[in-house]
Formats: sequence, structure tokens, C-alpha cells
Amino acid sequence: MALGALLALGWAIGAGPLAAARPADGGSPSTTVGAASAVTGVEGKVLYDSSCAACHGPQGEGTINGPALTSAGAAGADFMLRTGRMPLSAPGAPSIPRQPAFDDAQIRALVAYVASLGDGPAIPAVQVTDGSDLASGRRLYIASCAACHGAAGSGDAVGGGYIAPPVLDTAPTQVGEAIRIGPGAMPVFDAKQISDRDLSSIAAYLALLRRDAAPGGLAVGGVGPVAEGYVAWLVYLGGLLAAARLIERGRRR
Repeated sequence: MALGALLALGWAIGAGPLAAARPADGGSPSTTVGAASAVTGVEGKVLYDSSCAACHGPQGEGTINGPALTSAGAAGADFMLRTGRMPLSAPGAPSIPRQPAFDDAQIRALVAYVASLGDGPAIPAVQVTDGSDLASGRRLYIASCAACHGAAGSGDAVGGGYIAPPVLDTAPTQVGEAIRIGPGAMPVFDAKQISDRDLSSIAAYLALLRRDAAPGGLAVGGVGPVAEGYVAWLVYLGGLLAAARLIERGRRR
């Protein structure tokens, strides 16, 4: 009798009236996604209110301490957060690359919330593969990026107190985001100027430079062809003088 009561109780909990409610077939994926989005939205707002709203405004409208985020989009928020440029330690502090202040899940929640505050560029799909067009990436980088970031991607001063940072250690997605949003003094390049495919080519070329920064010889600090040219001339002139002295000694003998 006790065994029968136990079996009946097990049926009631597992499949009977006491069983947990299950979503209808076909509705569970959307319900799960909707619940996850709601949780992400709530977490993003909480993080935004505690870490961003004081400078950027409760609705991303901007304040005297920070610009509006209504046109930042997912790309702008993701770039600033993943490169550690935001949040700043204090209003007016320099926005420079640092370790991210948030983990991946928090960044995704914040990015989703900031993107919901207005219109802005989406996160570009940048793919670096073995089949990437490195020649096109090099051409585009030299034409549009090297003047500020250096031929070797080591960064440089661009005037007005602005510094173009090194880009060799920048993740491919962040390369594409920077091109689309133009952080700091950097200009914005839209899809008509640099296509989504071009973003992948540029990121692939930078990845090549990171792996093999000096395919043609000694990098000489990686500061570009001008310094390398000076060194080459010094070596050449030194060798020429040495050869002239040897010839002179040979004639004297």
C-alpha cells in the first residue's frame, strides 16, 4: 500500500497535475529568446544607469560631461567597451585603450541597451580567413589609414594633441567598428567608401603585419620606411667608405 502511494505521488509530480508547466510545441524558442532579451535589457539598463548615465544622460541624450549616445549604435558602444575606452575614471579623463571594465555578458547587455536608445551603425561582420584579400587590404590601409596609424600600424601623433594608437593588436571586429564610427579624431568611413568586404581585407592585412611585421627584413622599431631608409643609407655609406679605404690601401701597397 505504501508502495502504491509512492508511485501515485511520483506520477502526480512527474506527469500529473503537480508537474511543472511546459510551453507548447513551437513556442518555446521564441519564449526563451524573449525572456533572455528581457533579462539582457534589464541588466543593460541597470549597468547603464550605474556606469554611464551620469555623463551621457538617462536616455543617452548627453550632458556637459559626455556626448549623446543616440547615434552611437551597437558598433560605437561595443568598440568603446571592448577596448576599455569607456567608462572613464572621471569626466574629461583621456579615452585610451585599457582592459575592459565589464565581462562579455555585461558588454553585450550594455551594447543592446545603448543601441536601443537611438539609431547608429550595427556591429560589422568582419571575417579574417585564409582566403582574405591581403593585397586589397594593404592597398586600402596605405590609402586610408597609414598616414595616421603608420605604415607598420605602430601609431603616430596626428596633431592637435591627438594620437593615432597602434592597431596591430586590435581585434578584427574592433578594426571594422573603428572604421565605421570614427573614434576621436578619426574620420568616419561609410560602406560607400569602404565596403563590408573591405573591412575584412584591412583586418586581415593587419593580422598579417602582426604575425610577420617585417617580411622584407629588419623592422628597425617598426616606425615605417623613413627610418628604415635612413638606416639603409647609413649602412650603405659606411660600406662605401670601408670599400674606398680598402681600395686606397691596396694602391699604396
